[in-house]
Amino acid sequence: MFIVLALLTLGVLVFFHELGHFLMAKIFKVKVEEFGIGYPPRLGGFIFEKSKIKFFRRRKERKSSSQTIYSLNLIPLGGFTKLKGEMGEEEGPDSFSVQAWWKKALVAAGGVLMNIFLAILLFSFLSLIGIPRDLSQEDLGTAQVVSEPQIQIGAVFSDSPAAQSGLEIGDVLLSVDDQNFSKLEEVQNYIQGKVGQSIELEYQREEKIFQKNLPVLTYDQAFQEEESVSPAKPDKGFIGVFLSQTALVRYPWYRALGQGVSMTFSLLGQIFSGIFLLLKSLVTEQKMIGGVVGPVGITQMISDTARLGFIYLVHFAAVLSVAIGAFQLIPFPALDGSRIVFSLVEGVRRRRLSPRTEAMIMGLGFYLLLILLIVISFREIVNLF
Repeated sequence: MFIVLALLTLGVLVFFHELGHFLMAKIFKVKVEEFGIGYPPRLGGFIFEKSKIKFFRRRKERKSSSQTIYSLNLIPLGGFTKLKGEMGEEEGPDSFSVQAWWKKALVAAGGVLMNIFLAILLFSFLSLIGIPRDLSQEDLGTAQVVSEPQIQIGAVFSDSPAAQSGLEIGDVLLSVDDQNFSKLEEVQNYIQGKVGQSIELEYQREEKIFQKNLPVLTYDQAFQEEESVSPAKPDKGFIGVFLSQTALVRYPWYRALGQGVSMTFSLLGQIFSGIFLLLKSLVTEQKMIGGVVGPVGITQMISDTARLGFIYLVHFAAVLSVAIGAFQLIPFPALDGSRIVFSLVEGVRRRRLSPRTEAMIMGLGFYLLLILLIVISFREIVNLF
């Protein structure tokens, strides 16, 4: 059930992204030849002819129709909006290739803009009904806490005692050595004072309660191979988690939209910062920090989040919508960012790029991305077993 819900959520996010391209193309009167969910081969779809919906099955092309084809395709790794003349092969007033450079840039950016718009809507909606927030970093003001505050794991450091014991992001801490703590600082001070000893954690994940015994190390012991880590308290106790005190917070209606905008652009900035650090690490140190998550991993993450409840699922969908938009802005061939760059270059040069060269670059990028997705997905499927 949760996997199906995850696939539906991912499908909705892809739909809204492609809808952004679709609407922007319609605004500038660029013909949309096909609006597809998933990648071919085509399973079926429909067209509008004479104000009526006409369905078709399998791979019937419907080339005689001048209407947009709305299709459902076999490979569920994304979606696409096929525009007339997007590779420069067709002319005409409704062709993408003959549009002004700024119109091309806006059509290419339509998906990202829709992702940001969707995230703002979702974050604003959650702000009205109650959104998970870190109380230690939140200036409540006129906001209202509507759930019991809890101490929750916000991050788990790799190769730490916590990671080796199986603790995960989202686990709720219930007690340490049979002691209950109501304040975050009390838990942190207790663990920091247990260097060289073991502590017993009791925590909750979904509806299940677990107990684990963990050794307490110093920061220096935990990060002895990481020269870049310079903790403020190198001799204090450390189990490898980032803790936060969280609760559902509800904002008045006149603050909800502002919260939605603020959360969306704050997250967008964090993602771009992470992408910059990743690229910097690849270029300067020839190694990748963190990990790469593919469609299978994302689906699993959505499924796991859905088990926590509706609010957490919607929150993760908003986060994922921003992440999809940020990823698409990367100027790699076949991503929206490359289309935007090509359009800007065309504006500076005041003449179109060679359609053949552009098509070759975009095609190569598409196949490289497809191969990368297949490799990542295969590794994720293997890791599931």
